[in-house]
This record gives sequence, structure tokens and C-alpha cells, in this order.
Amino acid sequence: MNFSMQHSLRKILSLILVVTLAATALTGCFGSSDAGETTGETSGLNINLSDPTDPAVNTTVPAETEAVEINENTATILSELTVRSNPSADAFIVGTLYAGDRVEINRREEVTNIDWAYIISPMSGWIMMDYVKMDIEPEGEGGSDTSTPAGNGTVTEPTQGSTNTGTGTNTGSGTTTNIAGTITASALYIRSEPSTSGKVQGSYSKGDKVTILETKDGWGRTNKGWISMQYVSTSGTSTGTNTGTNTGTNTGTSTGNGSTTVQFKGIVTASELNIRSTASTEGTRVGSLSYGARVEILEKSGDWGRTKDGWISLQYVYQDGTTGSKTANGIVTGNQLNIRSGPGTGYGSVGSLNAGDRVNILEQFTYNGTTWGCIKNGWISLQYVYIDGTGTGNDKHGTITGDNLNIRSGPGTGYNSVGTLNSGEVVTILYQVKVGDTTWGNIKNGWISMDYVNLD
Repeated sequence: MNFSMQHSLRKILSLILVVTLAATALTGCFGSSDAGETTGETSGLNINLSDPTDPAVNTTVPAETEAVEINENTATILSELTVRSNPSADAFIVGTLYAGDRVEINRREEVTNIDWAYIISPMSGWIMMDYVKMDIEPEGEGGSDTSTPAGNGTVTEPTQGSTNTGTGTNTGSGTTTNIAGTITASALYIRSEPSTSGKVQGSYSKGDKVTILETKDGWGRTNKGWISMQYVSTSGTSTGTNTGTNTGTNTGTSTGNGSTTVQFKGIVTASELNIRSTASTEGTRVGSLSYGARVEILEKSGDWGRTKDGWISLQYVYQDGTTGSKTANGIVTGNQLNIRSGPGTGYGSVGSLNAGDRVNILEQFTYNGTTWGCIKNGWISLQYVYIDGTGTGNDKHGTITGDNLNIRSGPGTGYNSVGTLNSGEVVTILYQVKVGDTTWGNIKNGWISMDYVNLD
């Protein structure tokens, strides 16, 4: 063996010896047990070979966050909303929800044409659905069914502007099987029955292929339940049997276009208002609404409006924001008076008014002893509004001290003059309010500056 080979062998043997000694030393340092250690396990050596200054190395374990479960029953609150013990604007308030709060809906009920939901999380109670956005929102499912149920017959909605008059025969058992279709809505509820009041038991997504086993009043039944046919594109092919005769009369004009966009909201002014299947008094009566019922009009045809339940005569509906029969001018008497989206504390706040603000009341409705006034941008409680010329029961009498004192339409020099008074005339002051440095008094036909009145 030459010297070079011997030298190499010595280097290899030396390296093996060094490794062996190092292993022995490590075993001695980390292999022994601390006093009181009873597991019998040998502590492991954890050596971090990462460079702590290297930004590509992340040695921090992020905290695990709980994922938010989203389904057809979960929703988000859009604005401050009261939770009530019963589905009524006058029911006891059990709590308040705020914009961004998450809720889980157990069921929904329509009471006096208001859509209420019973929630079970984060608290139990009833809320109005006007200010709630569902996580899985069907695209306008609620407004497409305006026809009158007539067995299981297939209903074809007329195109906008079409007129269907006269008597005809509709032949069919109502069972049409195996119609191929594709869902066109981003999310479409599957319900337990062919109605928006049916329990939600699932949903389809856009592009899902379905087979319609039966159609009824604008709804189609799949193997999972009922869906609105307004959001199903069908191929027009069907197989199966269609027998029997269903004879009926369909008169009047129907201009249903299937719109689900709310054109305006209103309140029923009749003691009882019929809901009909078509926009005509000859349409079949499918229900009724009572005085004060809140309605959303999805479509107009002459003097008729379509709700999600059918057609009603707009001659008996006050439309929000229009001039009604009980107009008045007034002044707010309390700070932070809520302007609400409807006549009741159950409706969400859309703004507020302060003491001294002037309001033009377009219409008035009284519910359970509380009168609500419609102004241009919502509804306010008239408990906190002084109506011009009404008085408060604390009338005062006075004498005018100057000639040609202007009577103005409101408490301030910026309001128009509607008449004048002369020195010595006696007036009855119904109400007083201070605007700036001037106190103004309301008389039966306007407002005058109290600087020119001597009170008795």
C-alpha cells in the first residue's frame, strides 16, 4: 500500500471516529431524563437550520380561524333592525341587530303583506326581510307567480302587452314529464311546494341541468322539489302522457311581464281589497288585503298593480311619496326623529330629523293609536311633530303691536307671506318655536313673529 492510499485511509478513519465521539456526546447531553420525568421518552433534538433573517422563512404558525358557513338559510343584516317577539311591528322588542350582523333564518311568514323571518342565531325572534340579504339569493323568485291555481295544468305567461279574452278549453292532466332544462339564475331555491311560502330545502346553481317532472302555476317539480320556471331554460322536449280535460274561462287583460323589481311601495286604503289573477275586475279573486296592508308593486297595467300574490286596483293604494288626501305642514319637536322606510317602528331607519326641522306631510295613516306621516324620503311618527294650526291645548291670546305684520307660511322670514295683520288685532297663539334669536307663533292661518305681539 503506497503512502497516498494510507493517508486517505487515515483521513476516513479519523472522520468516522470524530462522528462517533460527537454522537456519544450528544447522547449524553440529551438522552438523560430530568428529575420527575416519567414518560420514559427520549427528548428529541430540534435544530432550526433556517436563517432567521431570511424573509422567505416564516416560522410563525398562523392562528386558525373558523370558516363562516354559508347556506340557503344564512343572511346578512343591511341596516339597524329590531328583533321582535312576534311577526308584528307592535310586538315586544327582544333585541337589535346592526348592519353587517350575520343571522340564521329558521322560517319565513308573510303577515299583512310583510315578509317576516324567524331567526335562531344570534338571538331568537322575528325580523323584517326588507333589510336582510340572503347569502344564497334566488334572482327574483318571489314575483313570478301571479296566475290562479287550476289543478296541475301547465301555465304559460302571456307576453307583455298581450290580451287574452274569451272562453277556451285547456286540455291536460297537468302532469308533463321529462322536460330538460338549465338553471339561468346564479342561485335558485328548491322549495317543498310550488309557492314562495314553501320551505327551502336546497338550491341549484347557474348552469345546473334539471329534469322537470311536473309544472304548476309557473313552477316546476324536479326530483328534489319545486323551482320557479322563470329561471329555467327548457329545450322544449317532453315525453310522457297528457290526458284529461280542464275547461275554464279566462277573461280580461293580463300584462304580466314576470318582473321582480319593485317599482314602488304603498299602503292599502280600502277596508278590504281583492287580489285578482289578472289586471281586471273580471279576473279570478285569489285573495284580499286589509286596510293599512303594506304592498310592493312589481308591475303596472293601467290602474292595476301586480304584487307577488296577484293584481290589485291602484285606486285603493296610497303610493309612497305622492300627495294624498291628508296633507299638512309641521315642525319636528324632538331630536333624532327616525325617518323609516315604512309606517312603523319595525321598518328600518333611513335617516333622521332634529327639533325645529320643517316637514311637509304628504299622507297620514294611523296604526294602533300611532299616526305616521309620509314625507318625501320616508315615514315619521307624528307623535313628535307639531302640525300647523292644530294647537297643543296650551293656547295663548295676544294683541298685535305693529302694522302690516307678515303672516308667513313657516316660522322664519325665509317663508312666503300669506297675509298681514295690523296693530290692535287680537290673535290666538297655538304654538311657539324659537328659530335663531326670534320666537315665532303659529296662528290658525300661518306664523308671525312674537316680537310684535303682546300676550295677555
